[in-house]
Amino acid sequence: MRILILSHNLIERGNYFRALKFAHFLAAKGHDVTFMPSSNRWYKPKKYQAGKVKIIESPSWSFVIGIDDGWSPLGILYRIWTALKKKYDVVYGFSHKPIDFIAAYAAKILRGSFYISDWCDWWGKGGLFENIKHFRDMNPNLSPTRKWILEMYDRIEANLEEFVPRRADLVTVICQALNDRAVEIGIAPERLLKLVSGADTENVRPMDKDKAREEIGLSALLAGSNAAILGYTANYHLDESLLLETMSLVCRKKIDAKLLVVGAEFRTPDEQMKKWGLKIFDAESGEPMAKEHNIIHFGRRPFRDVPAYLAASDILLLPMTDIIYNRGRWPHKIGDYLAAGRPIVANDVGDIPILLRGRDAGLIAASDAQDFADKIIEMIQAKTRWAEFGANARKIAETELDWNTIGERLYQRISLI
Repeated sequence: MRILILSHNLIERGNYFRALKFAHFLAAKGHDVTFMPSSNRWYKPKKYQAGKVKIIESPSWSFVIGIDDGWSPLGILYRIWTALKKKYDVVYGFSHKPIDFIAAYAAKILRGSFYISDWCDWWGKGGLFENIKHFRDMNPNLSPTRKWILEMYDRIEANLEEFVPRRADLVTVICQALNDRAVEIGIAPERLLKLVSGADTENVRPMDKDKAREEIGLSALLAGSNAAILGYTANYHLDESLLLETMSLVCRKKIDAKLLVVGAEFRTPDEQMKKWGLKIFDAESGEPMAKEHNIIHFGRRPFRDVPAYLAASDILLLPMTDIIYNRGRWPHKIGDYLAAGRPIVANDVGDIPILLRGRDAGLIAASDAQDFADKIIEMIQAKTRWAEFGANARKIAETELDWNTIGERLYQRISLI
């Protein structure tokens, strides 16, 4: 089959990893697969080969909204042209975004392509847009006019979120909450396929902790400190307050621990950080780290570097507040955490606790800072069991979250077309 896979995300952002994994799996099965994410170049597409997958990064220029948000008029036109110039047997759009939907639906109507839509985040009805609005309201650099325009985009997308999957021949959902929501809006169960995101066990492997710390420069920063290293990665910190308040409680109990962060900068005001007793050290500053620094921020890193940061950690944290958005998603980082073979402390929200509970791969905390801190301290004090927890985590990655097993479910469904 000739298959076109569309993702609105930029390289190594968001759903890009999920879409690319399915692209590689289907290509390995002998299909002719083209994968189209968004380019960080505004006007020019970029074409190259990655294994058996043809990759075309589509133009991303947009008006007011970000280039990663799926509204680029140039990207939409380029994708429509790509989807229609050849007959694709399957077009797989990895969101409801216009840049994914319009081209896929055009191919369905005009070329008879089988249209699959992936639903992997809860956006409207109290979901992600509520969180985004909160961060916008905190941003002093956004004018009221720009905020109003962006909220108009959100309202349109809130309608598209349910409009788009209804038009698809098959809808893949990433978690049980979205599966239930799809049924509620009238999508027949036989048109639904639940596919969680797997663990990248090839690129993320258990590494020697000391070697990993040397590689990322952490050994020099710690300078003989015996602090427990709590690892955390994220492109965006939607659960920032929970994480930081929890870290504050851990430190106030005189626990020797430091939070290792890979990802975007925190948005919490300095005054609040000071109240929490938190002090961030910029690992790129080239300066020595003081004892009072309890957060080590390494900034954004390419995915190829992430395994070393996970391996340098003693314990990995997955903060999730109990909100609709978190119940309606599958945090992709859980696969990386499990593959890294480190103990995990996560909150009791969504599908992740079901994956971890009873497996001795970590601890599950209530979604409040106090219990989260208590469980982290409990894990720090269970040092003699870290290796056991880590080995069990890796086992989950290699079995239940094996990409080949997950991909096979998609392949079997597509084979019925």
